[in-house]
Amino acid sequence: MAKGIVLLCLSVLLNAFGNALTVKAALGSAPWTAAGLNLSDMLGITVGNALIIIGFIALIADDLLRRRWNRMKDVYNFLYVLSFGYVIDGWLFVMQSIAINGLFLRIAVCVIGVMCIAAALSIYFRVNLVLHPFDDLLKILRDKYLHGNVVLAQRISLGVPLLFGLAAGIIRHRLIGISLGTAISFLCMGYFILLFDKTIRFNLDRKRTFSFHRLGRVHSVRHP
Repeated sequence: MAKGIVLLCLSVLLNAFGNALTVKAALGSAPWTAAGLNLSDMLGITVGNALIIIGFIALIADDLLRRRWNRMKDVYNFLYVLSFGYVIDGWLFVMQSIAINGLFLRIAVCVIGVMCIAAALSIYFRVNLVLHPFDDLLKILRDKYLHGNVVLAQRISLGVPLLFGLAAGIIRHRLIGISLGTAISFLCMGYFILLFDKTIRFNLDRKRTFSFHRLGRVHSVRHP
């Protein structure tokens, strides 16, 4: 359990760091972060606070899709929402004096950011102690509705905030956070998660699930 908590904390830091990198690169962020950037600009609040609001809405949607309520799970997931929002604001504060100039460097930083997010998702999907509602949505779609197809689940779950960001941009005649990085995240995140599932190895001191992937499908075998 202790090792799982450490890995969970590491994944939060890595996920927030990756998202902050995509924001600093200014070449488009992951869809949920892009939605947060648009809401932040609309309401005049920080990106982290905007993501907390969106996360709370996603938490309710997760329960509706799961067709059952779990109060303790919802409490833990919302605490995760709060921590993630504050950590991403922290990373952006640390990075505020850093300038990323030149198209090649911005592309590199953007891609690294997306890869960091995918690595974080791979870690805490397997730790499975608590999930951000954004990622819980992906997991629910994958396990309950799409027979383990993580790539399709990823594209559907990321399509929701992408549509929100596009709608906000059209209405306000100003598109924020949606560009190359958004396309990379939307099209490739599922494949990146599969890659890190295979390359990042760790053992947990509890019952765990090993996943075998074939053509984007996940088959799980439980081991003591």
